Amino acid sequence: MDMEHRLTGRHITARWAETDEPQPAYTPHCHSRYEIYCFLSGLADVRIEGLSCPLEPGSVVLIGSSRFHSVQALAALGQPYRRAVLHFSAQALRPEEEYLLGLFRRPEILYPGAWGKGLEQAFTALRTAAELPETVRDIAIHTRLMGILVDLYAMSEHAIAVHADQGRVHEVLAYLNANLTAPITLEELADRFYFSRNGLARAFKRATGTTVADYLLYKRMALARMLLRAGHPAGVVAGECGYTEYSTFYRNYCRVYGKNPAAPMDAATAELPPPALAPDPLA
Repeated sequence: MDMEHRLTGRHITARWAETDEPQPAYTPHCHSRYEIYCFLSGLADVRIEGLSCPLEPGSVVLIGSSRFHSVQALAALGQPYRRAVLHFSAQALRPEEEYLLGLFRRPEILYPGAWGKGLEQAFTALRTAAELPETVRDIAIHTRLMGILVDLYAMSEHAIAVHADQGRVHEVLAYLNANLTAPITLEELADRFYFSRNGLARAFKRATGTTVADYLLYKRMALARMLLRAGHPAGVVAGECGYTEYSTFYRNYCRVYGKNPAAPMDAATAELPPPALAPDPLA
């Protein structure tokens, strides 16, 4: 049995979902929005940029913009996999509110028990706001979003930092993120970080759930999405994302998002995420 409810506002989307079907493989994905992931019941692990940890019901995870992440979930007998997920773009915040985005840049990613410490009521209020008349709906949704972020800020001193021994893969990830728009090959990375080509490919897949090529592709497309949403012309965005030929950028963008990068982007379209990559066979 699957159940899902959705909310769509200006620069913000939310959904409440429940399923009895397991998701036994990590399906990594990456998008330009910020994500508040609330794990409500079931058995699940979260993986973010190579760091992974088990989730306890009631935990909340903050996932920053353009961060590769995935969840492996098992729907236990009588205990379906339930979650509430809130996505929003930086444009949802006013300049004086952008300070709260710092929550998503901290090394702490897990807020244990946060759902029962006010987040459940805040999400309920968010759903209620979506049912208000159009004249006040966006104002109400924005107010509820700010309430959620302020509540998380108040809880941030109790957040848990997640650590994992990634070895040299941690250095590879740092290098890729610092040189996202530069031409990079697997052979170059292997030489730089003293791997064999196949050894790097295996280690990277174990840590992130994806390949180096797809990691770079989805990261660059998340950057492109953010720049396009900000009003940059598609031809300029191609260069800003490291593409010397627009045709290559065009082809990759269409592959990830299924549409022309120059197509108009309304509020609802701008919030659509790319499809998840194939499940990780090594998970």
